[in-house]
Amino acid sequence: MVHTEDVVIEITDLVGWVTINRPGRMNALAKSTFSRLVEASLELDARDDVRVVVYSGEGSRAFSAGVDLKELDAAGSMLHPMGGPSRNLNEVVLEMSKPTIAAINGVAAGGGCELALACDIRIGARGARIGLPEAKVGMGANFGSVVLPQLVPKAIAMELLFTGNLIGMETAERIGLVNHVVDPDDLRSFVSKFAAQIARNAPLSVQRMKAMASKSIGLSTSAALRLDVGPDPYRSQDRIEGNRAFVEKRMPRFLGR
Repeated sequence: MVHTEDVVIEITDLVGWVTINRPGRMNALAKSTFSRLVEASLELDARDDVRVVVYSGEGSRAFSAGVDLKELDAAGSMLHPMGGPSRNLNEVVLEMSKPTIAAINGVAAGGGCELALACDIRIGARGARIGLPEAKVGMGANFGSVVLPQLVPKAIAMELLFTGNLIGMETAERIGLVNHVVDPDDLRSFVSKFAAQIARNAPLSVQRMKAMASKSIGLSTSAALRLDVGPDPYRSQDRIEGNRAFVEKRMPRFLGR
C-alpha cells in the first residue's frame, strides 16, 4: 500500500481515498508526488476491496496548485508531459477501470486542475477555484487542452485556456465542469455518501458503463454500440444476484463476479 509523506491512502467501505499531503506547498505536485500518485492509482484500481477512488488535497487551501514550480525552476528543464520513463498521471487516472471522484477542497490549478479533469466526477467546496493558468507561466496544459473542450462548450474551454483565469465552483457547476458544490465543512461527508452510493451498485456494471462511455467518444452510434468493452455484467453472478434480490425485495450482495 502506498502511504508516504506526500501521498496518503485510506480505504473505507469500498472507497479508496488518495490525499495529496503537501499543505505547506499548496499540495503542489513534485516529481516524487506524481510517481506516488501513479503507484497509488494503479494499486487501488487492482484491489478487490475498492470500488470507487476519490482524490483530494490535505487542508482547506488547495486541492493542488499544480506542478511544483520551485522544484521545476531549480531543475531548469522538464520532459514533454506524455514522454519520459514513467506513465503520465492524468492518463493513468483517465484510464482507471473504476469510477473516480475529485473532491476539490481548495484551489485546483494547472496540474491540479488536470488531475480533477481526469476524474469521472468532480465535487467542489464552496469558495474553491479551478482553472488552467499555464498560459501565464509559459506552460502548455497538454492534457487540459484536449480534455476540457470535451467537458464544457468549446468557446468556454478556449476562454479558460487562453486567459488562464481561475473560476469559482458556482461558475464551474453552471458550465457543467463540476457536478455538485457543497459547504467546505460538508465536503468529506457529502463525497463519502456519494461514493458509497456508487460502491453499493454492481461493480462490473459500473465498470462496463465507464468503459463504454469513455471509449465510445468520437465514434458513430452504431460503432459505439458494438464496442463491447469492459467486463461482461450480463453473464455475471452479480446479475443473477441483482435479479433475485429485486424479486425477494432485499438489498443485493454484489461480489464483483
